[in-house]
Amino acid sequence: MKAVCPKNKNHKEFIATAHVVQEWKVDAEGDWLKTVDNCVQVTHKPNRDDVWTCAVCGAEAEVE
Repeated sequence: MKAVCPKNKNHKEFIATAHVVQEWKVDAEGDWLKTVDNCVQVTHKPNRDDVWTCAVCGAEAEVE
């Protein structure tokens, strides 16, 4: 899999969605108080079905 910016093929950094598991400190009702660990586990890495956006120019990338 490879993402390509349609405006400039030299743009090599992209923004894509990932799903991660976090550890939180919570109150007695389970409401968030503080994030203890930002990324315990990645449950979904970016794939070709996700939208990838060029981090340089904002164009929607083509994912091959």
